[in-house]
Amino acid sequence: MLAIVLALGTSIAYGTSNFLGPLLGARHTVSAVLLTGQLAALAGAVALVLGSGQAPPSAHAILFGVIAGAGNVLGLATFYRAAQLASVSVVSAIGATVGTALPVVFGLATGDQLTALQATGIVVAMAGGVLAAQSSANAIVTRAGVLWALLSAVGFGTLLIALPEAAEGGIAWALLDARIAVVVLLLAGILVLGLPLRAPTRSLPLLAVPGLLLLGGTLMYADASQRGLLSVVAVLASLATVVTATLAFVISKERLSRTQRTGIAFATLGVVLLAI
Repeated sequence: MLAIVLALGTSIAYGTSNFLGPLLGARHTVSAVLLTGQLAALAGAVALVLGSGQAPPSAHAILFGVIAGAGNVLGLATFYRAAQLASVSVVSAIGATVGTALPVVFGLATGDQLTALQATGIVVAMAGGVLAAQSSANAIVTRAGVLWALLSAVGFGTLLIALPEAAEGGIAWALLDARIAVVVLLLAGILVLGLPLRAPTRSLPLLAVPGLLLLGGTLMYADASQRGLLSVVAVLASLATVVTATLAFVISKERLSRTQRTGIAFATLGVVLLAI
C-alpha cells in the first residue's frame, strides 16, 4: 500500500510541476525556467546524499542514474516546447499513452507477475489518464506540438524505467546522479544553442519550484519502485497527466467535457483496483 501512496504522490508532484513549468516559460525564457529549477533540485539532491550517509553506488547504478537524467532532460525540454505549440491537455494525453506504456511493457518483459485485478487496474487507470487528458473544446492541436509531445513521452518513459535500477545503489545517490546529468546536459544544450537565460533575480525562487517538485516526485517514485512492481507504480506515477490536465481545466479555464470527467472517474477506479 505504501508503494501506491508514494507513486500517487509522484503523480501529484509531477503533474503540478508540468503545469507550472509552461506557465513560467511563457513569462520567462524556457531555458531559464529549466536551469533554475534543476539547479535547485541538484542542491536538494546533494542535501539528501549528505543526510543519508549512503555509501557511493556502483558503476552500474551510476550509469542508470545518468540514463534517467538524460531521459528527464529530454522529457522536460520537449514537454515545455510541446506546450508552446499545443494545449497542455493535448500534450498530457500523449504522455498518458506512450510515456506510461513504456515502463509497463518493460516491467512485464523483465518478470513482473500481475494478478488479473492488477492488470485490469492498469488498463483502467491508463484509459482514464488518456480520457481525462483529451483535448477540450478550446484546446490547440498542432502537428509539431504532437511530435514534441511524443519525444517528451519517450523521455519520461526512459526516466521511469532507468531510475529504479539506479535506486538499487541508494535512492539519494540515484537522485544526485540523475540531477548531475540533467544539469550538465541542460548547460551543454544552452551553450551550444546559444539560448538566453534572462530572468529577474526576484523571480528565481518561483522558477525553482517546478524543479523542487520534480525532485520530490522522483524521490517518492524511486522509493515506490523499490517497494512495488514497476508496471504498477509507473502507471500510478504517470497519472501526473490527470493532475496537469485538471489544473489546466480549473486554472486556465479549459472546459471539462463529459469524456474528461469520465476519464477522471476511470483513473480513480484504476487506482482503487490497484490498491486492492
